[in-house]
Amino acid sequence: MPDITLEPLAAPAPQTTTDQVFETLYSAVVSLKLPPGAKVSEAEIAKQLDVSRQPVRDAFFRLSKLGFLLIRPQRATLVSRISERAVLNAAFVRTAIEAECTRLATERRTDEDIARLRANLQRQEQALGVEDAGVFHGLDDAFHRMICTIAGHAHAWDLIQEQKAQMDRVRFLTLSEKRRRDVRAEHGVIVDAIASGDPDEAERLMRTHLADIRRVVSQIRHDKAAFFEEERP
Repeated sequence: MPDITLEPLAAPAPQTTTDQVFETLYSAVVSLKLPPGAKVSEAEIAKQLDVSRQPVRDAFFRLSKLGFLLIRPQRATLVSRISERAVLNAAFVRTAIEAECTRLATERRTDEDIARLRANLQRQEQALGVEDAGVFHGLDDAFHRMICTIAGHAHAWDLIQEQKAQMDRVRFLTLSEKRRRDVRAEHGVIVDAIASGDPDEAERLMRTHLADIRRVVSQIRHDKAAFFEEERP
């Protein structure tokens, strides 16, 4: 298991212990604190988080269903390597859902909705100078979730999250300061299109924005080959 330190969980909390363990490990995998190929131990994670092994076991199962962990009987549990095919499949599904949500959000938005989106953009701007890319990543997710909610389909974000788990690690690898500035700028023009009531332009901009993952995944795979699965033809 990599030499990382996980802080004990705070208590009490509105979430279950399993939820807290899951979110802590999900974040560690996405941010590559637990990199692809790393061995993870139920006992060690339970010790670091100061919880029993059962919630860790349950969280491991949930992570395995997302494709993040490879649980092997009588052998070490591994953080799974990234599948380029799974990333591209997830990008297809996410784009289809968010493109429609963006159109609907443009048709249904209120002044209050636009104000909330612009407030999120302001927080993104403030996060550009923060060393921890995870802060910007969280605001990025919140921005897209907000658009689904404005569209009247908050549940769509749950579907997207299930699909985009494999994408998130690639996205995190691309979040240089320059890329964060580019993403912030792309978000800004999407909000402008939504505010102006132009669903065609808003959808076009969202599709272009989400297409970036398809442009960069091959290069990331080349640069970080050890993080990726060997894809079969």
